Amino acid sequence: MSININRHKSIAIIGSGEMAVIIADEARRMGIYSHSFSNNPIDRVVGHSDQHHNVDIFNINQLVSICRELCISGVISTTELTVSIAAKIAHELSLNGMPVDVSEMVTDKGFVRAKVSTVDSIKQPTYCIWNVGDRLPEILKYPVVVKPTSMGGKRGVSVVGTDKELESAINYSVENMPALKTRIIIEEYISGGKEYSVESLSFHGSHKVIQVTEKITSGPPHCVELGHMQPAEISEKIRREIESAIPKLLSAVGVDNTTSHTEIKIVEEDIYLIEINARSGGDHIAYPLTELSTGYKYIQGAIDIAMGGYEEPNTDKFSRNHSGIIFITKQTSQFKYLFEECEKYSWLYEKNKTSEELKEIINNQAFDTNYMIYKSDEGIPHEIKRLLVEQNRWEAKL
Repeated sequence: MSININRHKSIAIIGSGEMAVIIADEARRMGIYSHSFSNNPIDRVVGHSDQHHNVDIFNINQLVSICRELCISGVISTTELTVSIAAKIAHELSLNGMPVDVSEMVTDKGFVRAKVSTVDSIKQPTYCIWNVGDRLPEILKYPVVVKPTSMGGKRGVSVVGTDKELESAINYSVENMPALKTRIIIEEYISGGKEYSVESLSFHGSHKVIQVTEKITSGPPHCVELGHMQPAEISEKIRREIESAIPKLLSAVGVDNTTSHTEIKIVEEDIYLIEINARSGGDHIAYPLTELSTGYKYIQGAIDIAMGGYEEPNTDKFSRNHSGIIFITKQTSQFKYLFEECEKYSWLYEKNKTSEELKEIINNQAFDTNYMIYKSDEGIPHEIKRLLVEQNRWEAKL
């Protein structure tokens, strides 16, 4: 089927990884001409966007000049690294975008924690900010989580229980930080409960929760995400509380005109903030899982926001499907046999096999490892659910 691409309606995609590929492909389906921008001419987005520009994405003036010449209609970010870049370009071109001052700070977990302290419906761990080169902080109570203030994807994250482990964890965070970043956040580890993420859309001060995802994690020390399931198996009461709390949280931080991926932990009935990411969720969460479970084209919504033509969806009309992804790693080895034969099941949406060997992962590697994605209108497939019970037992031993 041919698609009519309108060159007079174009979007600038800042970045070149898998999310850039997803956005470029969706823009093409929408008939929008896409320009991708990155520092590498052989990045993954090449061949997916209609035109790729090999430029220094940190040179804002150059990007603005190119986008102005191209008559760009919208600008969209793809990672934490490009949130502020996209916001600055959109501002200079008088296009819809994140407030520039917020975009410069929203990737800083310390800034976010301070802003969210005004939201009564969200709980937070106690925390401190440590600057590289300072004396090691005195920890009054272990365990604690150590992580860079500016990174996502569980990079540089460790849970530690002693002073000796603390020093190693700080070094690990530093190794996973960009060269010019110097801040680490050390915070109380909230034990018990389960981790979730919330996909939402923000436009002109209004925030809409689209889906809540339940996470399968490795637990301490690195809390790597091993799978995701939608919708989260939570009570209607908790779901309503999340749908009420997340807009308040995003408003408190100043997030606007963007997608958001907010990570939370629910312990009994308390909602704890882990972190906010002012971009679409990775690990296949934003796409395809959210679209599979709700029927709503979430990435299209993200593009509509950037282009200034977004209309808030009616979530009451969403589909009520189940979707999920399981990463096949050393930590989820009990899924290996099901992975090998999953093609015979009607629930299989996609299988990705990159190697015969099961690898242990220490941060999120959604596109470079073995995985299977399911979709079902009858709940979590029982073949997967049975193995998840084994996984939960394994996590409980950690």
